[in-house]
Amino acid sequence: MGGDKTFLRRGGLAAYAVAGLSLLYAVVYLGFVRTDANNATASALAWALIAAGAISAVLATSAVGSYISGAAGTFLAAFGVGYSLLSATHGVFAAIGDAQGFADLDLSPTDPRGFATFGLAGLWLLVVGLELSGRAGLKPLYARIAIAGGVDLILLFVATVLGSTPLILVTGGLASVVLGPIFWAMTGRLLTAEG
Repeated sequence: MGGDKTFLRRGGLAAYAVAGLSLLYAVVYLGFVRTDANNATASALAWALIAAGAISAVLATSAVGSYISGAAGTFLAAFGVGYSLLSATHGVFAAIGDAQGFADLDLSPTDPRGFATFGLAGLWLLVVGLELSGRAGLKPLYARIAIAGGVDLILLFVATVLGSTPLILVTGGLASVVLGPIFWAMTGRLLTAEG
């Protein structure tokens, strides 16, 4: 049991990292990339932050699955690792492209239009919220934040596919500045307390 507690604690720390990296991404993207589309250095940094957040999410999503336990927990751990690795690959691909002057390589072969980064992450978050609804000892707000965050990420994927800049800014802003960081900070607190 000691190993499980250590794993949950590490997963909690990784969840805090996801929250912090999401906020850093928002600062870099909204403050530097959005205001100057030709700033390849800022764009590469923004993508690198997405990759770092996704790598942290590998451990955090596994720990959430471990916390949920059972068949649902095993499924969510595997699903979370899968989408996180695809998202990390997308972030690294785009960061390297921007750093080497190939910013026109916008369509990632591993994560077209953010299918994993937004769509699958949203589906994972939605299922986690549904699994945690009504769980004894958890505040209902936690599951509601997860469900709202999941729906928001799925809408962000749809907005990205449609190319709707206003909808991307609204749903992306909610995901990276509000719902995502709140969910991951609450997850960090939950998992570190369990560990």
